[in-house]
Amino acid sequence: MAKIETAKIVGSASLTTWSQAQTVVLDESRQLMIVLELTKKAEFTLLDLATIGAEILAEAVNMGNSLTDQASVKKAVEETLGEADPGLKVGLVMAWVEEGRLAVYGVGEVGVYLARGGQLASLGVFAKGELKIGDVFILTTNRLVSEIGMEQIKEVLLKQDNPGEILAPLVHTKEETSGIAGIIGVVRPEIKIKLRREYPRKINLWVGAGLLLLLIVMIGVGMVRRVRVNEERGYLDLENSIKAKMSEVQSDRELNPELARQLLTQSQREVETYLKTEIKEKYRLKAMGLMRSIKTTDEQVFKINNTQVTTVLELSVLAEGLTSTNMRSDGKGNLIFLDGNQAQIVSMNLVDRSKAVVALDDKDKLVWVGSGDGKVFGLGSTGVVEADLKKKETKQVIEADEFWKDPVIIETFAGNIYVFDKVQSEIWKYPTLGETFGGRRRWLAAGITPDLSNVVDMKVAGDVWLLTSTGKLLRYSRGAPVAFNMEGFPYQGEDKILADPVATYVTDSVVYILERGAGRIVVVGLEGKYQTQYVNSEFARASDLVVLDGRGYVLVDNAVKEFGL
Repeated sequence: MAKIETAKIVGSASLTTWSQAQTVVLDESRQLMIVLELTKKAEFTLLDLATIGAEILAEAVNMGNSLTDQASVKKAVEETLGEADPGLKVGLVMAWVEEGRLAVYGVGEVGVYLARGGQLASLGVFAKGELKIGDVFILTTNRLVSEIGMEQIKEVLLKQDNPGEILAPLVHTKEETSGIAGIIGVVRPEIKIKLRREYPRKINLWVGAGLLLLLIVMIGVGMVRRVRVNEERGYLDLENSIKAKMSEVQSDRELNPELARQLLTQSQREVETYLKTEIKEKYRLKAMGLMRSIKTTDEQVFKINNTQVTTVLELSVLAEGLTSTNMRSDGKGNLIFLDGNQAQIVSMNLVDRSKAVVALDDKDKLVWVGSGDGKVFGLGSTGVVEADLKKKETKQVIEADEFWKDPVIIETFAGNIYVFDKVQSEIWKYPTLGETFGGRRRWLAAGITPDLSNVVDMKVAGDVWLLTSTGKLLRYSRGAPVAFNMEGFPYQGEDKILADPVATYVTDSVVYILERGAGRIVVVGLEGKYQTQYVNSEFARASDLVVLDGRGYVLVDNAVKEFGL
C-alpha cells in the first residue's frame, strides 16, 4: 500500500494574474488536487480575480466526491469552468487519486509531469495510470516551468527526497511570481508496525517501543514544521500581494484613480478570502492589520473625512408639528423650510435660533421653496408667491400659464427666478424688474431639448446644475450643455454613476453632492476634479443639503444636523 505526500507552490498575485493550488483529502484512499491560474486579457478589466478564483476552487472541491474515473475528472473540469468570462484566460488542471490510480485532466497553460526510473516524462493534460512507489509527479502552470526551467525541475524531482521544500524557495527568489502554482506529489510506501507473535525479550520490547516513540516524535516534528512553513508562506504571499497593490495605489492615484479604486477593492476581497480559510489566530490578527492598512490607504488616497454630525435642532421643536424635506438658505444666515402639510414657510436663524412663520393660502399648495438675497419664494401649481418673513405675509408674483405642466423646483440667481418643469423638461426664466418680474422665457438655448425627467435637484449659480436620479450631475451654460466629467471621482460601482444622489449645493469654487446611497457628501471643483468626501452613516437618510460659512447642514429625519468642512 502506498501513500502520497504533497507540497504546494503558489506565487504572489499581480494586477492581471492570480494563481492557487489546493489539495483535498476526500477519504483514506482518495485525494483531489487542483492547480488554477487566472489572467485578465485586458489590464483594466474590472474583474476581481481573487473572488472568481475562490469560487472556481469551491466548485471544483464540491465535485470531488463525485469523481470515479478519468471521464468524470474531465466532466468536473468542464462544469467547473462553465462559461468563463470573455475577459478572462483560465488554466486549470485537476488530478484524482484513488488507491494508487491517477486520473488527470486540464485546460489552458498547465501541464503534468512524472519522474520515474531516472526519467522525467510529460503526461500532457489528459492522462491516467497506476502510480508506483518512488514516483514523483507535478501538476503545474506553464509559468512555473518557464521561471524555474525544465532542467532544474527534473534535477530536483529525480534526486531530492523532498522536492517541494527545494522548489518553493527557488520560486520565491524570483522578482515576479504571478501565475506560478503547482502541486508536487511523492509516492512513498506506507509505514506499518507489525507485531511478532513470539514473546520477545524484555529489552527488545523496550528498544522497539523507544524506536517507535522516536519515530512518532520525528514524524510529528516534521509535520508540524511543514505546516508552520506552509502557514507562514501563505500569509507572506498575501502580505506581499497587498503591499505591492498599496504601493501602486499610492503612485497611480492621480493619473488613474479608477485603477486605484480597483486595486483597493481587490486587496480587500483578497484579505477577506484569506480570513475565511482555517488559519491560526496570529495570522488572523496579522490579516486584520492588513485590512486596516487598506482602509487607511483608501482614506488617504480618496481624501475620506469620517466627519462627526451634531443635531442643531428638531424641526418639531422649532415650530409645532413642523415637517419638511426641503431646506434652503436665504443668504442672510437663515435656513428656510417648507411645511406642505400645514401650509406654512418657517425660517430659522442659525445664530440665535430665532424663527419666523408665514402661513400660506390653502390655494397655493406649494411644492418647493427657493430663496436668495434675503427673499423667499414658494412654488405651486398656480404660480410663485413671495413670502415676507418680517411681515409674515405672502403675495403672488408670478402667475402660472398654459405652458406649466409639472413645476417642481424653484431657484433664484441675480434677482431672477428659474422654474424647472419636470414633465416639459424645461427651465423657465423670469427676469427681475425690481419689485416685479418679466414674462416667462425658455432658458434652454434654441434647439436644445434634453430629457430632464429624472432631475431631482437644480442649482443656479450663473450656470445651471442638474442632479439626476440616474446618478449624473449635468452642467448647462447659457442654455446649452457643457462637457462635464468628474475626474478622479471614487465611484462605488463599475457604472461610474452616483449612488442615489438627492441634493447638491454650489459655491463660487466647488460643488457639494449629497450621495445618499453611499452615505457621503462629495466635493468636486467646478470643472469636475474630485477634491474630498465627508462620510457619516446619517447622510444615508438625509434629504437636503446647505453649506454656509464653512459649515455643512443636512436635513435628516426632520432634524437639522451640522458637520464641519
